Amino acid sequence: MIRWTGLLFFSALISGLFLLLHLTAGMMLGPMVAGIIMSIKNRGVTIRPVFFTMAQAILACVVVNSLTFSVLHHILSHWALVLFSVLSVIVVSFTTGAGLAWFGVMPGTTALWGTSPGAASTMVMLCSSFGADSRLTAFMLYFRVIMVAVATSLVSWIVIRTSHKASIAPPPVRGDLLPTLLLIAVSTVIGLRLRSPAATLLLTILAGATAQLSGLFQISAPFWIRIPAYLTIGWSIGLRFTAPVLRYALRSIPAVALSSAILIAICALLAFPVAHFARIDLLSAYLATSPGGLDTIIVISANIPIALPFIIAMQTARMVAVITLGPAIARPLGRWLERHARTTPATEQLAQSPGD
Repeated sequence: MIRWTGLLFFSALISGLFLLLHLTAGMMLGPMVAGIIMSIKNRGVTIRPVFFTMAQAILACVVVNSLTFSVLHHILSHWALVLFSVLSVIVVSFTTGAGLAWFGVMPGTTALWGTSPGAASTMVMLCSSFGADSRLTAFMLYFRVIMVAVATSLVSWIVIRTSHKASIAPPPVRGDLLPTLLLIAVSTVIGLRLRSPAATLLLTILAGATAQLSGLFQISAPFWIRIPAYLTIGWSIGLRFTAPVLRYALRSIPAVALSSAILIAICALLAFPVAHFARIDLLSAYLATSPGGLDTIIVISANIPIALPFIIAMQTARMVAVITLGPAIARPLGRWLERHARTTPATEQLAQSPGD
């Protein structure tokens, strides 16, 4: 009880600080940092698999909630541009990840998942199913989330200072709560029986998208239902950290920061052709190609005159593409890199460390 009390206290304190800084990933970053603190002090607790599996189902509903016919219409009406942008960002992200692995900064598969441009929470849940170290993957992804949030906030602030217009983000769809809760429960039970870490996530996305687009019911993902999922995933990652892993992660910050900066810069350059061919303003194109999370982009862009439906469509298409294509690319490329890339004593030790 004392350990749980300490974990909850640190989680609330750190999450509150992140939220004060308007960092939307704070609800997951806070519990993760709290878990690291408790683990390093040998005061960790155990998170049961059923709660982690349920967290997968909840976050899958968050993904499906943003998938609407309006989003599909924007994707189909600009399918060539969306395809070019999505594939370009995926190629760039995996190239930077391969570079980190080649020079021995991170293990091969971990480096690829850590540079993936999808939603950070989803990538963290998927990565361990395909041989990556979820601790280092989470460190890389959330470090980039912070960099993207700072860069995007700065650009948006400049636009606000030079523009007197304002747009309002579309109100969140409330959806049908009871069918959504039933879907979460059923997916959790099936996922536990299948014993595949990614089964629950993919099953919920498939079933939820089918139900929502067919008009059976609207997926509901209110903020209060996300909190236990964020807590569970953050704790599950943070509590697996050890002192050697934490030291290794901190030593790799310069290389991770450089790879993140390269990815952000190339995505910004992609905004120029996207703005030209989609006939939208440059800021909208920048936000559409930004490698940050969809929720971060929506919060930041709520009061800026931008093409929000196009941005949501582009970000959603990329997230779905990474979930489907990511494993097919990361598994063979990661194995090849682990056989041929440069290794260091630290990476060899991490490969033998239990990260899942």
